[in-house]
Amino acid sequence: MYLEDVIIEGFKSFSQETHMQFQPGINVFIGNNGVGKSNILDAVVWALGENSPHRLRCYQPGDLFFAGDGSQSPARRIKVHLTFREGRDKNAAALNVSREMTQDGFNRYAIGEDALSESDFRRRLSAFQLDKSLETIIRQEQINDLLQLNPRGRFDAICFLMNLDPAEDLPPDLKEKIARRLNQYLAYLMPRTGIELESTAQNGFNEMDLRLSMPGGRQLRSHQLSGGQKAVTSLALKLALFEQLQPPFYLLDEVEPSLDYTHHKSMQAFLKDISDRTQLIMITHLRATIDLADSVHGVRTRPDGSSFMKFYFLMDEKLLRLYKCC
Repeated sequence: MYLEDVIIEGFKSFSQETHMQFQPGINVFIGNNGVGKSNILDAVVWALGENSPHRLRCYQPGDLFFAGDGSQSPARRIKVHLTFREGRDKNAAALNVSREMTQDGFNRYAIGEDALSESDFRRRLSAFQLDKSLETIIRQEQINDLLQLNPRGRFDAICFLMNLDPAEDLPPDLKEKIARRLNQYLAYLMPRTGIELESTAQNGFNEMDLRLSMPGGRQLRSHQLSGGQKAVTSLALKLALFEQLQPPFYLLDEVEPSLDYTHHKSMQAFLKDISDRTQLIMITHLRATIDLADSVHGVRTRPDGSSFMKFYFLMDEKLLRLYKCC
């Protein structure tokens, strides 16, 4: 299953109904800073039931509505419609998910033509693993957060993501799957580097640390890594964890900026590997990532500050040569 269509109306900077289409594989949004690219990711997770103001990058529900200006009135209603397709065939079954909210606080959740209570909506989404997609978003300011935690906090965060009891150690088979995928990812991002997940118990609490075997035989723990190494390792760890949730897509918001040129190049193979299994919807400014894209969406702003889609195309070599990356 992959996300095929998104329609946004009245949500944050999108004052008018805006339609965007995606392909299996790698889909990127490009545009200047401040044009509303991240609002698209917010709209997707909001439509899937996210209600946390912090995770939606706002202070209160009213911040989700287009605020208006001298020429346009504030939005009285916001609506986001998502279409998922069960396979690449154009005749494959589709799943339509929508959420609507009005300024007076009325919420309407629907799957297909069925209006549902919030609890039934979440239950239906879980049957398609779509509830897991609320957890598989990485913001640019969150790349390093797992490695910035102390070992106890890191173990608790992993258990929360995996819906496990932090009072118990990770199941051995799960730990092995995470470690295997993590090493595979680091083979792209930091060649000749190995990594081990070390679970220990201190004072009755479980902890999780990472030990990396660097080229030349150096042994480093997570807190000893440089900024770029932490970004690479944390990104690989998060995506290795995400895979265990088996969501249909990942949302990645400028996850590459802190990586150096060498890592940018090796990241192409890394992203391509992931996109063979899971759809990627990414915000980026980097030519190296745009080179890989199956679809490209250009986001711009009108004079009133509202966002719109300037262009959308399926990537091919001719269009890539014409496009001048920032």
